[in-house]
Amino acid sequence: MEKVNQPSKRKEPVKIRFKRLVSGNQSIYLDIYYNGCRIYEFLKLYLIPETDLESKIMNRQTLQAAHAIKAKRIIEIANGQAGITFNNDKSKMRLFEYLKYHLKACQKNHRGNSYINACRNMSNHLATYLGAKARYVKMKDVDLDLCKGFADHLKQARTKAGKALSGVTAYHYFGAFKSVLNEAVIDQAIIANPVMRMRKSDMPQRPVVIKEYLDADEIGRLANSYCHNDQVKRSFMFSCFTGLRLSDVRKLQWKDIKKTGDTYRYSIIMQKTQEPINNKLNIEAVRWLPDHMGDPEDFVFRMPSLPTIESAIAKWAIKARISKHVTFHTARHSCATMALMAGADLYTVSKLLGHRKIQTTTIYAAIVDKARDNAVDSLAEHYQNHLAQRQKPRT
Repeated sequence: MEKVNQPSKRKEPVKIRFKRLVSGNQSIYLDIYYNGCRIYEFLKLYLIPETDLESKIMNRQTLQAAHAIKAKRIIEIANGQAGITFNNDKSKMRLFEYLKYHLKACQKNHRGNSYINACRNMSNHLATYLGAKARYVKMKDVDLDLCKGFADHLKQARTKAGKALSGVTAYHYFGAFKSVLNEAVIDQAIIANPVMRMRKSDMPQRPVVIKEYLDADEIGRLANSYCHNDQVKRSFMFSCFTGLRLSDVRKLQWKDIKKTGDTYRYSIIMQKTQEPINNKLNIEAVRWLPDHMGDPEDFVFRMPSLPTIESAIAKWAIKARISKHVTFHTARHSCATMALMAGADLYTVSKLLGHRKIQTTTIYAAIVDKARDNAVDSLAEHYQNHLAQRQKPRT
């Protein structure tokens, strides 16, 4: 009997994958393999632990959305193989036209100022890297080589003043570049983000920087020292016990603070990240609130200009016998560090600070570890001094 050749199954170019997160959720991403190249596209869709019927239904709907995106990507790849171009004006855009479009969309959607400024500065460095080619590069030309080249450029780039770009700044600018390309995938300006194919070691890395912070004793000395600007003192101390940034303290209104019985809570949209945050105010934070003498629309703190704030804090720190370089942001670092010292876990502290990613909070864990190491060393030093005193010959 003649053997009939069965048609071979063709492998799908797009597969759905899952990545387990620290929170217990699973991030859904696409594993795209085409023309010998592998690309990962994270969908910003998440499966949650299935604890009840509602969570199971939510996960089912999320998976349906992921499969719909997968099917769309397969069709896009097939169209590309057939020589069919996307009927989409954005795919024909030049790179810098798309960057301008993206910035306008961010401003319209009230995206955080920090991200918008990072995108602007990133665009300037990208233009420097591309040189004369910048005006001709189209979205379809944004490939792996361009992304790697730009990453290398940022690692050696300089500011307008001629200073080397810091590692943190290079990291944030490349992060903005990656985010723009993720949005370009959603807008169908490109099929996939080439940055997803880069090794982590090829990208600018965030350096480990031990942030300046105040311990409980130093915060106590500030509380008991005179500051010539009462609003600066109250707002700084308030930030020490809430972790709010200066931008959020500035715009805090009385209507944002609610009292239920003896409990106070505040609820705001954070200026930098546009993330909502709703936290309880502890008794120390409440103690530093000014007397409420106005309308709910009034600002809680009457804050002067930034130079005035920093000058007042610097003089105040000297009076409190603190030799560290103290800025308003030191209060936020101090809040995070004190919370971890008190036994709070990283996830809880990340929610307290309004961090989008728990990785941002891990820097404070390094601070706590260093403080514990110092405490261990001081124990040995104290014991050795004690022995030395006992071994001194009596006269």
